[in-house]
Amino acid sequence: MKQTFILLITALLFCRYADAQERVIDAKDHSPIYAASILDASGNMVGFTLNDGIFSEIPASAYPVTVRSIGYEQLVIKRPEKKTWEMTPIAYELEELVVVPVKRNILKQTFYVREYFSMYNTTDTVTFFSEYMADRFVPTSKDAKFKGKSSLRILKSREYAYYQLFGQDSITTDPEAMFPSMATTFEPIVKEVTAPESFKESGNAAKLYEEPGKSGMELIKKQNDQTFTIILDGLADTKEHKMSPWQLKLLGCTMEFNQLYFTQTYRVNEEGVYQPKDMLEAGFVMQADGRGKFLRMALNSDNPIVIRSMVEYYVVDRDYLSKEEAKEEYKNKPTDVKFVIPSTVPPLSEATRRLVERANTEAKNKK
Repeated sequence: MKQTFILLITALLFCRYADAQERVIDAKDHSPIYAASILDASGNMVGFTLNDGIFSEIPASAYPVTVRSIGYEQLVIKRPEKKTWEMTPIAYELEELVVVPVKRNILKQTFYVREYFSMYNTTDTVTFFSEYMADRFVPTSKDAKFKGKSSLRILKSREYAYYQLFGQDSITTDPEAMFPSMATTFEPIVKEVTAPESFKESGNAAKLYEEPGKSGMELIKKQNDQTFTIILDGLADTKEHKMSPWQLKLLGCTMEFNQLYFTQTYRVNEEGVYQPKDMLEAGFVMQADGRGKFLRMALNSDNPIVIRSMVEYYVVDRDYLSKEEAKEEYKNKPTDVKFVIPSTVPPLSEATRRLVERANTEAKNKK
C-alpha cells in the first residue's frame, strides 16, 4: 500500500511537470535551443526558452505562438501540446573564398536588422516592430588604425507600433519613442572568437562546449557541418541571475534585467578561428522588469511592467576598403538606401505581418 501511494504521488508530480512545459531542440543534433524568442498570436513577445530549451507559463490564449532563434527557420506552434518541438537549422549557400589585398584592411559590413519590442502590464500593451538597413566599418588588422567606426550606423528605417492603452488601441508607422532602440545598444561583437580544440576533430558530428557561470551557463559554443555558433549569457555571473544598472536608477527608469543573451553564428571553417568577416547572423534577447516611476507612468501602472526585446542582425554584404575609401564612405552617408532582405531571413509571423499591413494601409489613407 505504501509503495502504491509513493508511485501515485510520483506519477502525479511527473504529469504536473510534463503538463507545464514545452521544449525546443535542434532537428539535426537534438541539442536544446537556448534563448529562442516566443511571440504570441498578437505579435507580443511573451517569453524565451531557457538553457534546456524549455519554455513555460504561456497561456493557451496566446497560441498560436511563433518561436524564433538565430540560425534556425522559425517555428509556429498552433496550440499547446506539451511536447518536444524541433527547429530546423537554416541551410546557407557556400561562398567562394575571397583573397583580401593587404592595403584593403577595412571590412565594411552591411546589415538587414529586425527589432521586436514589447512592454506591458496586466491591462495595457505596447508593441514595436522595426526594420533597419545599417553598416559598420571594422579594421581587419591591428595596423589599420580606423577606430570608432565599428559601431552600427543606421542608414534607413521602417517602424511600426501597436498600442493597447487605457481601453483604446491604435497602430502607426510613426511611433513615439517610449524606449530607446536596442539595435545600436547591443551590437554584433567584433573580437575574434576561437572554437575549442575538440571541434577540429574530423567528422560532421555536432559538437557542443559549455562553460558554467555563477548563476547560469555563461558561454555555449556549438558547431555543425555548416555553422559555428556562440551564445553568451550576460547575467550568468550576476547574483540570482539579475542586474539593475545604477545609471537607470538615477534617471527614474529603474530596470531589473533577468534575461540577457547574445548569439552569433559564423560559417564554419577548418582553422576554428572566427572573425567578423565569417559572421552570418547575430542577435540578442532581453527581458526586464521596469520598476522606475517614468517607465510605470508610460502605462499608468502601479506595478512593475514587463519589458522584452529581440534584435536580429543579418549580413547582407561585405566589402574590403582601404583606409581612405572607408573614411570617404563613412563621411558621405548614403541617402538612396534600399531594403535588402536575405533569403535566409525567416518570414514575419502572421501577427507582425498584419501589424505592418494595417499600419501601412492607415498611413496611406491619411495622405
